[in-house]
Amino acid sequence: MSKRVLLMLSHAIEEFQQLDLLTSLGYEVFSLGGYIDPAHPHSDLRPALPDVPFYPELKAAVDGLDTSDNLTAAQSRIPDAILEWLGDDGIICLHHKEERLWGDWPRLLDWKRGSGGRRIVWRTVGQSVSENEKNARPYRMAGVERVAYSPREANIPGYTGHDALIRFWGEPSTTPWNGHIGQVINITQHLRQRDPFTNWQFWDSASRGLPRVAMGPGSEVIGGTGSLTPRQMETALADNRAFLWCGSQPASYTLALIEAMFAGIPVVSIGPSWMGVRYGEDGHTSSQMFEGHELAPLWANDPNQAHHLLRRLLNDRDYATEVSAASLERASEFFDKATIAGQWKAFLG
Repeated sequence: MSKRVLLMLSHAIEEFQQLDLLTSLGYEVFSLGGYIDPAHPHSDLRPALPDVPFYPELKAAVDGLDTSDNLTAAQSRIPDAILEWLGDDGIICLHHKEERLWGDWPRLLDWKRGSGGRRIVWRTVGQSVSENEKNARPYRMAGVERVAYSPREANIPGYTGHDALIRFWGEPSTTPWNGHIGQVINITQHLRQRDPFTNWQFWDSASRGLPRVAMGPGSEVIGGTGSLTPRQMETALADNRAFLWCGSQPASYTLALIEAMFAGIPVVSIGPSWMGVRYGEDGHTSSQMFEGHELAPLWANDPNQAHHLLRRLLNDRDYATEVSAASLERASEFFDKATIAGQWKAFLG
């Protein structure tokens, strides 16, 4: 029997990616989230995965909790049937909402100690800050493993270390970039509403006076498109001339950057000097964790510089084509799916 993995992932697309990747590597995977039934995900943000096995007995264990919110209840206290399904070498892998795990810790520690092959893995996705590290320390000491997603996480005050560093992954878009629509786009959830953590002011200043469209949930408030289906997003990335990526603090980088780079749309990243919003009692700034400017082909430390880069991309088709090729090349350098798959296989065994 192949190893069994329980995913408790709070990020929609990362959940999709991990379920798809680990299944392709031969693991039996059940997602206690938006993919309880892989062919019928809970949200339009999640593409269906009809080829991923469905475990009706595990779904029944969740449904049988008979609460007003069975999913949250199951994430707060994993049903016994699911722990039994994991067996003696099962793996629990969860995201940054680690309070769901810590709250059930005595029971899960007993589960882990029940077999030397059982593992609990904390998969960080750019949301950890010093308070998370402080809370995680006793659990790390008790054997919870950590897979980091960026080398810059090591700059978090009180960092508890990692057992593996594995980035997100992506693949070249099936719709090649053409850039025939001469405008600048950005795809972010609630770009204006979550400012300053989404750096909306950088977007507004850098793109002002240029043809521009903000996209994603909540973008309607600034004249944007609102939510996009996966297909609509793929088309937008293929058709538009340039992408201004403004980050999402405190993350080192986001999936939006990877998707844009793999689409081949010329990307301009915000620079580190604008990633210094302070939070927490220690005054830690996310600029210490930020690496988007090291990943993207172009970056700018101030809106004026970004404006000039974007204007050149809009006016110079040959230059935009060169940057498009650079976007694809750098995406493959950092986020190649086969490379990431090999790293996960080596870590999980």
